Amino acid sequence: MLSDLQKEKISHYFRVVLDQDRNGVLEEVDFREIGESLCLLWMLKPDTPEYKTILDRSVKSWGMFQKYFQRQGGEANEEHFLEFFEDILKEGNEPLYKSWVVHMISSIFDSFDVNNDGVISVDEYSDMFMCYHIPIKHSAKAFIKLDRDGDDFITKKELMRAVDEFFRSSDERVPGNWLFGFWADKD
Repeated sequence: MLSDLQKEKISHYFRVVLDQDRNGVLEEVDFREIGESLCLLWMLKPDTPEYKTILDRSVKSWGMFQKYFQRQGGEANEEHFLEFFEDILKEGNEPLYKSWVVHMISSIFDSFDVNNDGVISVDEYSDMFMCYHIPIKHSAKAFIKLDRDGDDFITKKELMRAVDEFFRSSDERVPGNWLFGFWADKD
């Protein structure tokens, strides 16, 4: 059972990060918008292989959610989105959760580690906020919270910990709560 805090964070992820058109339902168009934002950010021109690759990767992310919602026979609204996380976070679904987290972290690094150095810099993290239309004013604070060792980079290990805290923790003070920016000023 998701705690109230988990529901609050996951709803933030749904409403602010993924539901790009803010219509209350996740659709392919939301993920296509994310891909197009990435292409704009990197100044990729339409009809180039790079542009197509980015859009295809974004639509593939939608496909992961879509399969679940089709099996459940419902639209991808916020209530069903919370049920999705209730399902993958319940005991016994560790392999499903881990595969989803690995996909998410790979997607973030593939999309925002622009120079392919294996870490996310503060500028690259800010790019993520811009791409997802998360208020940019909170990106620096979020970055500092997630950069656990203070080396000015977020590693895959640090991102894994942040993702895990964001989705699993019911502790208001854990840094991973800031993964997708300001959602409630609890500290």
